[in-house]
Amino acid sequence: MRRRERKHLKEDEFVSTLSKTINFFRRYQRELKIIAFSVLAVLVIVAVIRALQIQSNHRANKELALILELRDNLKSKALESSEIPAEVTQLEKAAGPGKFSRLAYLFLATYWVEKNDLSKAKSYLEKFPDQPKDIFYFEARDLLAQVLTWMADFDRAVSVLESLEKEKNTTYPPEAILIHLAEALEQKGDKAKALEKYRQVQEKFPTAAYLWNIADRIRRLGG
Repeated sequence: MRRRERKHLKEDEFVSTLSKTINFFRRYQRELKIIAFSVLAVLVIVAVIRALQIQSNHRANKELALILELRDNLKSKALESSEIPAEVTQLEKAAGPGKFSRLAYLFLATYWVEKNDLSKAKSYLEKFPDQPKDIFYFEARDLLAQVLTWMADFDRAVSVLESLEKEKNTTYPPEAILIHLAEALEQKGDKAKALEKYRQVQEKFPTAAYLWNIADRIRRLGG
């Protein structure tokens, strides 16, 4: 009898914990998505930067080294204090149209995304140069579209992503652009177009569709 009671207690405790976990993810879904995206964005950027460093000239290397150092310091200080670190101002001074100086805009934006200050993140991403159209350009524009979606500016988010979809892109994952476009369309309320984009992901990028649970999204929209 006691064994049965202990078993029931364990089952109830498990159900309660599972329920709390699900409720937590539902409640903080937006914040968790913001954190996950910003972390992924930084990892992709740093990996590409490390590869490009080998090909850079000495001056560009010094510029890049400074920006990376500021980014690393900014990340560590952001965890220690609620005050705005000096590295923010230093990155603003380092930002520009150069091959690597424009990355300062991207790092500043990701910093403010992590701080959940989307307006500031947007302001830096809007300054990101349109040329050259490499992986950093696509990363910045995609992040801008994500920020606009989180800010409920769905029309502009869709416009940015549709423009990206038409661009000649050989460096940035096209499935990410399609998925984010579908999400923006879904949140905008355009279910038909959202379904169309989700189905494109499912057909063209089955691995990405699996990882992002695209089939569930299609079912949810009645597709």
